[in-house]
Parts: sequence; structure tokens; C-alpha cells
Amino acid sequence: MRRKIRIVFILCSLTVIVFTAWSLIRSLRPSRGKTYERLSAVEAYEYMSYETLYCILDVRDRTEYERSHVDSAVNLPVSEIVERADEVIPDRNMMIYIYGSDSDESCSAAQKLSDMGFTSVTETGSYQDWIRLRDEVHS
Repeated sequence: MRRKIRIVFILCSLTVIVFTAWSLIRSLRPSRGKTYERLSAVEAYEYMSYETLYCILDVRDRTEYERSHVDSAVNLPVSEIVERADEVIPDRNMMIYIYGSDSDESCSAAQKLSDMGFTSVTETGSYQDWIRLRDEVHS
């Protein structure tokens, strides 16, 4: 009888361990088919409310950035990522939230950073997505 109880206990414990490991691995994987995460501006904003070490990267050209940008965003035009990423983002493990003129631009930048070995890259869409979010938050 004790042996059966021990076997059931071990099987239950193994099931819990396997399920927990599977859940953790699944939650850490990037978006399906991507080497980086894709989140909406709203989801990124929610994560930033409790994260402390992150960078918001504006990959639009300098003119667009100087006209207007998200508070605390750093400008690194997509055309300069390969040359200047290490100077602008000193920690390759830092969470990086990227937005561009459109999703294609931010996806391109996210892929380049991922290819360069940055480990926590998140594409968040376009600057207009952030403007809509700002307007919702302040209304």
C-alpha cells in the first residue's frame, strides 16, 4: 500500500514539474515564428509599469524623432542599428521596446537586434499606436 502511495506521489510530482517547466518555457519563447516578441503598445505600457530596466527605442529617422517621440525614447534609426546598437544599448540583456514609423520598420529593427544577439527584444508597432495609447491614458 505504501509503495502505491509513493508511486502515485512521484507521478503527481513529476506531472507538476513537467507542466511548470513547459509553462515557463512557453512563456519565455518569442512570438510564434519570430526571434523577438511582438506586443501591442498597450501591452508594452503595462509591462513598463512594473519593469525597471528597459529601453524604448524609436527607429524612425532623426527628423521624425525630433518632431515628436515617446517620452524617454532613444533614437536609433533602423539604418544605423548595426553600426550603433552597442553604443546606444550597452546591455544586450536589457528589455528593448521598439517602435517605428510603421510595423514593417519596427519589425525590421527588432529582427536586426535579435540577429545581433540582443536577447529581450520586443516590437510594439508604430509611433501612431503609442500616440493613440497616450491619448487614451490622458483622457
